[in-house]
Amino acid sequence: MVESNVEIYTDGACIPNPGPGGWGAVLRFGGHERELCGGEATTTTNNRMELTAPIRALESLTRKVPVAIYTDSTYVRNGITQWVAGWRKRGWMTSTNTPVKNVDLWQRLDELVGEHEVEWHWVKGHSGHPENERADRLALKGLQGAMRAAGLPVAEERPAAVERKKREPGPIGEGACRAVTKKGTPCPVTPRPSGLCHVHDPAVQCGVTKRNGEPCAIATGGGRCDYHR
Repeated sequence: MVESNVEIYTDGACIPNPGPGGWGAVLRFGGHERELCGGEATTTTNNRMELTAPIRALESLTRKVPVAIYTDSTYVRNGITQWVAGWRKRGWMTSTNTPVKNVDLWQRLDELVGEHEVEWHWVKGHSGHPENERADRLALKGLQGAMRAAGLPVAEERPAAVERKKREPGPIGEGACRAVTKKGTPCPVTPRPSGLCHVHDPAVQCGVTKRNGEPCAIATGGGRCDYHR
C-alpha cells in the first residue's frame, strides 16, 4: 500500500448525458484542503467529466507526491488500473481493434499518473460519503459556471426527479429501480437517473452480444467489460 500524502476525491456530471457537463475535486493534504471545479457548456459526456476531474486535480499538484484518488466511476478506475496498459501497447486501440473512446483524456491521465505514485479507490456514489458528496456538488457548480459564462440559462439545482432517485434508498416503491428481477419481483436497488439501477440499466452495461445472442449485462459504468475488451 502507498502511504498517501495527498487525498483526492473526484466526480463528474452531465445534465442531461450527453449534454453540458461539470467536474469537481476535493484535495486534502496535511491539515489543508482545496476545492477545484470546472465545466463545459457544450455537449460532453459524464465519462469525459469523470476523467477530467482527476486530470485537473493531478495537474494542480506542484511536486511529485504519493496520491490516493477516490472516484465513484468504475469506468475511470477500471480504465486506468486495468485497461490502459493494453490500450497503450496496441497504439490506443481496443482488443477488438477499434479506437479507444475519450483517448485524449486517457492519454493525459496516463501521463499524469506516471508522474506520481497513485493509488486508486472506488467509492459508491450518492451514498452519503462526505467528500464524494462535496465533489458532486462541485461538479454541479462547475457545470453551472460554464453555462453562465456562455450566457445560457442555468438550473440552480439538479432536476428534482434526478435528486430524488439518487437520494432515496431502495425500498420497493418510489425511489426503487423500476425493473423486475428474474424471480419476478420488483428490483429494490437504488436507481440511476434513468429509473433503472446499475444492474438493469443498459446504458452502464457492457452491451456486447454474447455467443448465445444476449447482450452482456455486466455493469461497467459505460464501455466494455474486462472480458470483452
